[in-house]
Formats: sequence, structure tokens, C-alpha cells
Amino acid sequence: MPRFVLPKRSTPHRIAAIALYRALLLRCSSARLPDDHQRSLRNAVRQKFRRNCKIQSPYQLGLAFRAGYETLDHLDAAAAGNSSSAEFIRTGASSLSSGLKRPPPPRRLFPPREPQPELASLPPEQAVLNVRPYTKVSGPRHVPVLCSANGVPFLRLKKPQPPSLSRVLRQKLARKIMRFDVKVLLNNYWIPLSRQEDVWDAIVYQEHGIDSKGGRDPEGRWVDAMESAYADNVRLYEAELATDKALSRNMQGIVDKETALAVSEGQQVVRGRRKGPRKA
Repeated sequence: MPRFVLPKRSTPHRIAAIALYRALLLRCSSARLPDDHQRSLRNAVRQKFRRNCKIQSPYQLGLAFRAGYETLDHLDAAAAGNSSSAEFIRTGASSLSSGLKRPPPPRRLFPPREPQPELASLPPEQAVLNVRPYTKVSGPRHVPVLCSANGVPFLRLKKPQPPSLSRVLRQKLARKIMRFDVKVLLNNYWIPLSRQEDVWDAIVYQEHGIDSKGGRDPEGRWVDAMESAYADNVRLYEAELATDKALSRNMQGIVDKETALAVSEGQQVVRGRRKGPRKA
């Protein structure tokens, strides 16, 4: 038994409906009618198609398509100079309700987002790496934990994670992914393509004597620019990797100092998961 498909999800039905919709809108704009009548007809077509898009009854769909094709025939005849069809279109445009004459409201594919507060970073004088470790605390000392998010080091101070830290991590990870994608694209597409361009330039210069980069000036080859871009990408990646390593060493130093201060204050610092039964 064939599976039932909703008309709005059926490809033949959608093709026929969209073709009729576009033809009606085009004929409404090209008909010899006043501007207000053309505008009313276009809005009525848009309103009718939007209201009928969920119809499932074959009988109702047949009536809707028949009305659309009859209107299309009258519009074609009115554009060709048929007075009766022109009068039919003018009478129909005048008798439309006020609701059909108005343009349909814009559709929202997704609910509107609430404005999010700006996630500003702390000023340099209040940054974690500049104020830690605290020499004195009013209560128990909370030793930060050194963590890594896909190679990006950060200090976990508390839970939940601050939104500003999440934003910085997302930006750094997006920059890493973008740099990796550029590296792959240069190595697998642009550099081989530039080598082929150099070969073609050399052939053109050898056969026709046309001055080209590959034929006369080997320093200005296409592949040189691509390899230079590839070297710049690798250099930026290595510089960012060195920055992350230095940052992780700095953060590890803060953790060690905070741990030493906590031990000197008589606290017990436990790393990892606690073993043994929990206290009631």
C-alpha cells in the first residue's frame, strides 16, 4: 500500500502550486489595471495561497487550482485586450475584502531572540592572571583548576562557567578551526592549482613568446604566493601554540602558588575525585 504524502510535501504538487503562484503574480503586475488594483490583486493572491497551503482534501485542492487557472486565463485575456476579461478583473479587484487587500504579515521561521547582555571581559587590572594568587582571603581559599578546551588552556574558578569565558573559548576555537581549514585548502587546492598555472604560463611563453610570470620571471610564479600564504598560516599557528604553552605555564604557576598558600593556611587540597564513602 503506498504511503500517504501530504500535498504540501509532495514534489509534483509543490511544483504546480509554485508555478501557478508565480504566474499569477507576474500577470497581476503586467495587467492593464490601476496601481491600487494591481496591488490588491497581488496581496489577494499571496493571502489565498498562504491560507490554502495546508489543504489536504483533493476536492478543495481542485477548486483552488481551478479558480487560480481561471483567474490566470482572464488576466492573459485582459492583457491581450479582451474587454470582458478586463471588466471581470476590475470587478473582482473592487469586490475584494479589506483583509485580502492587505499584504500578508511576514513569517517568522524562528521565534524572536531576546537581546543578550554584552559579555565584556574584565579590565586588565582585574584579570585573573594579574591578581592571582591572592595573598589573603576572608574565607576558605578556592584553588583554581587548570583545564583545557581542545588545547586552549583556562582556569576554572567556579561553576557554572562565566559567559565571558565561554565566549573567549568559542572565539579561540573558531579561529583555530578557520586557520586549519585555510591550511588544508591551500595545501590541497590552491598550491596544486598554482603549479598548473605556472606550467601553463611556461607553455604559453615557449610557444608564443608572450611574457608571463612562469616563462621569464621565476621569482614571480603563482606557486610562490600560495606557498608564502601557507608559510604565514603555519607561522601563525606555531605562534599561537607557543602563546598557549606560555599561558598554561603561567596558569600552572598560579595553581601551584594557590595550593601552597592553602596548605600553609591549614586547608586540605584534594585533586581529582575523592575516594571512600561520603560523609552523611
